[in-house]
Amino acid sequence: MIKRYLTFIVTAATLAGCGSTQVFQADQGFDKRVYVGGGILVSQVEPDTSEVPSLSVDTSASSGAGLLLGYDLNNRFSVEGHLADLGEATLAPSGTVGYQVAGLSGLFYFLNDHEARMQRRGFSAFGRLGLGTLNNDTDGVEFRRINVVHLLAGAGVEYGFSRGLALRAELVAHETDAKYIQAGLLYRFGGRGNQEAPKAIMPVEQIDVPEPEVAKEAVVEPVPTVVAPVPAPIPAPKPAPKIVQTDTDGDGVFDRQDRCPGTDIELPVRADGCEIFNGPVRGIGFVVGSADLTTSATVILRRVAEILNEYPDVNVTIEAHTDNMGDAADNLQLSRRRALAVTRFLVGEGVSGARIRPQAFGESRPMTSNETAAGRAENRRVELKVRKK
Repeated sequence: MIKRYLTFIVTAATLAGCGSTQVFQADQGFDKRVYVGGGILVSQVEPDTSEVPSLSVDTSASSGAGLLLGYDLNNRFSVEGHLADLGEATLAPSGTVGYQVAGLSGLFYFLNDHEARMQRRGFSAFGRLGLGTLNNDTDGVEFRRINVVHLLAGAGVEYGFSRGLALRAELVAHETDAKYIQAGLLYRFGGRGNQEAPKAIMPVEQIDVPEPEVAKEAVVEPVPTVVAPVPAPIPAPKPAPKIVQTDTDGDGVFDRQDRCPGTDIELPVRADGCEIFNGPVRGIGFVVGSADLTTSATVILRRVAEILNEYPDVNVTIEAHTDNMGDAADNLQLSRRRALAVTRFLVGEGVSGARIRPQAFGESRPMTSNETAAGRAENRRVELKVRKK
C-alpha cells in the first residue's frame, strides 16, 4: 500500500510541475527546485459511527508520521505530494480504524519579502489546497468509505536556512474526519541553476576626450559701397578672439570640464576627468550563491579589459563584497571565489595577472544597511581600484 501511494505522489507531482510552467511564469532568477521532507504528527481521526448505534468513538487522538515530495514553481507557488500515517481511532465497545492519507496540493507563500521568497529563506507562511485520498484498515469492525477522492486544505509556517534546509509546522485537514498537525524538516536540492534577478546595468563609462572648442571667426557681412567722388577705403574687420583651452593635469579633459583636477596623467578617466577605476563597477553580477559570472557581467568585464589593455601601466585591485544573508564565513569564501572569477576573466581577455590583485571582504564592509532588499543588492558588489606598483 505504501509503495502504491509513493508511486501516485511522484507521478502526479512530476506532471503538475511540468504543466504548471504554462500557468505560472517563474520570476527571472528564481531557482526551481525539488525538495523532500518528513515529520511527526498529532492527528484527530473520527470515523462516522452514526449508522451503527452499538458503536461509538472512544479515542480519536492519535499520532504518526508523514513524507512529502515537492517542486518550487516560482517565488510564491509550489506543488507538493504527501503521504502520511495518521494512526488509528479506538472504538467502543471494541475495534480500531487506522488511517493513511495521500494528497497532491498547491502551496501559496506569503508574509515575507520578494528576495527571501526567491531563495526560500527566512520566515514565511503558506496556505495549502488540493486533492487527497484516504485508506483505512480496521480490526474487529466493518466499514464503508464514502469518498475515494476528496478536497484537502491546510496552512502553516516555514523557516528556510541558507543551505537548503527548512523547518515547517502546519495544520492539514482531509475531509471532516481526518485532521493533523505536523512538525517536520525538509531539504531543497540544487540552488545554482538560475541567475540572479536582473539589476540596472550601467556600462563602464567610455574615455571620451572632447574635441577642442575653438570659437568660429566672425563672419563679416559685406559693407555696401557708397558712390562718392572719392571712395573711402573700407577697413579690414578684426578677427574674433580665439578661446584658449587648457588641460593642466594632462588627462585629456579641459580644465573647465574637469571635475577632478590633478588626476595622474597615466590613469584612465571618464568624460568628467575623474578616475574610472575608483569604486563599484555596476553590472557585474553572479549566479545566485556562486562565483559564476552572468552574461551581462561578461559584457561589462570585456570593456574593463579593453580599458586596462589601453593603459598597460595601470594596476588594479579587485574587491568583492556580499550582503549579510547567510553565514559570515561562507560569505567571505564566496567573495574570495568571486574576486578570483573576475581576475581569471580579465586575464583571459589579455590583461596581465601581475597587474591584478584580488581581495575578498565578505559582508564586513557594507555600503549601506542590509535591512532592506535594495540595501542588500547595493552591498553585493565588485569594486575596481587603481593601486601603485
